[in-house]
Amino acid sequence: MIDKTKILNSSGPKKVSKYLNENNLDIDLVVLDTTARTAEDAARSIGVQVGAIVKSLVFNLKEDLTGYDHMILALIAGDQKCDTQALEKLTGYDGKLLRPDADFVKSKTGYSIGGVSPLGLPPDAKVYVDKSLNRFDEIWAAAGHPFCVYKCAYNELILHSKGIESDLISV
Repeated sequence: MIDKTKILNSSGPKKVSKYLNENNLDIDLVVLDTTARTAEDAARSIGVQVGAIVKSLVFNLKEDLTGYDHMILALIAGDQKCDTQALEKLTGYDGKLLRPDADFVKSKTGYSIGGVSPLGLPPDAKVYVDKSLNRFDEIWAAAGHPFCVYKCAYNELILHSKGIESDLISV
């Protein structure tokens, strides 16, 4: 049996709740009975199409010249794949996109893999949003824990993730 109170009081969902409260957003966190670690799991648990699930894909873009690590977050429709070459070009940095380890993800986003939320990210986060998500009236994104999600409209996702829309980053 899932302990919903324990999940909502864990660090990730608390961080998302803090963001929602600070921005006066009337959005509820939903604790699922089964994991939302993958888009397929989340869609099955919520009862929606896989495309209405927002996949949060974290990348490390290591600049060739400086070696500086940039955290890049791609928010992709659950039924799409990320076109990493297009995303790499879109960032404008001269470097290579790499899949980071769990420590990088946690240190750069404040969330653990499987629960990376587009809300409450550091101000320097570079977020890119798959425009194909706009075909749904409601979309579901991670809320800081593999069992916790929230529902919003596409325009709310853009606004509150401070994301850049692109129809080039998904295939």
